[in-house]
Amino acid sequence: MPGKSSPRRVSVYLLCAALTAGTIGSPQTAHAVDLASHKAIYDIRMKSSQTGSQVLDVRGKMLFTFKKSCDGWISNHKFSLNYEYTGSQPLEVESKFTSFEGFGGKLLNFSSSRISNGEQDQELRGLATISDTKKIAQFSIPEDLSFKLSDATLFPAAHTIKLIEAAEQGQKIVNAEVFDGSDDKGPVEINAVIGKKTLPQSDTKLDKALTGGAGWVMRLAVFPNNSDDNQTTSDYEMTMNMLENGVIKDMTVDYHNFSVTQKLVAIEPLKEDKCGAE
Repeated sequence: MPGKSSPRRVSVYLLCAALTAGTIGSPQTAHAVDLASHKAIYDIRMKSSQTGSQVLDVRGKMLFTFKKSCDGWISNHKFSLNYEYTGSQPLEVESKFTSFEGFGGKLLNFSSSRISNGEQDQELRGLATISDTKKIAQFSIPEDLSFKLSDATLFPAAHTIKLIEAAEQGQKIVNAEVFDGSDDKGPVEINAVIGKKTLPQSDTKLDKALTGGAGWVMRLAVFPNNSDDNQTTSDYEMTMNMLENGVIKDMTVDYHNFSVTQKLVAIEPLKEDKCGAE
């Protein structure tokens, strides 16, 4: 059924691209990327539908939190979505995704579940590791599922940081292999086009410190990462307004035969834990 498997994957690459919290940078950057820990609510709506699309309407909410801990980032996504279809029953989807990503970009612990029309139809748990001796995403639920990773594989926070670093350096094109554990499909290839820098906005009605800064409009195309697949059309594409602190103010997700918007409607900072010696 169209849309049934989409919400989590979209959240992680849109909103984990909205990852918050932490400081990381490469030697080439003028300053480290400093992302802001926060809790946010996004309103989700159908934007458009092409002739022949089975999806008539999509609407709902997403609660997103991201917090810097002493040794990594903790993110939580909770979706509540309602789908209307042509010729079939409506679908109500409740999905949750939680992850912990170590600062070094070498470890990702992930867990997700999805309930459709009151019945759980998917549960995923696992650990992804990138080291000299092990480069694998191993699921514990289901037990027989795993994916090979590489030194080039990025987890969501590291990918967000790479996008912002590239934007600050004036780069226009960023290509990356990304794994987040949000579904059972494995890593994806994300091609990003970074537009011109947007100016700070002093008239924002939301938290000014979190949403009033400068940013960029970015266009991301998501492809399956399969070397045996010569697919030239993306699975879906996203246009987002990402700020310097990693907050995404709004985005549009284009599934080719229909599109959905996610708009930031509420946001507040999260207090970070004190780390190190007192």
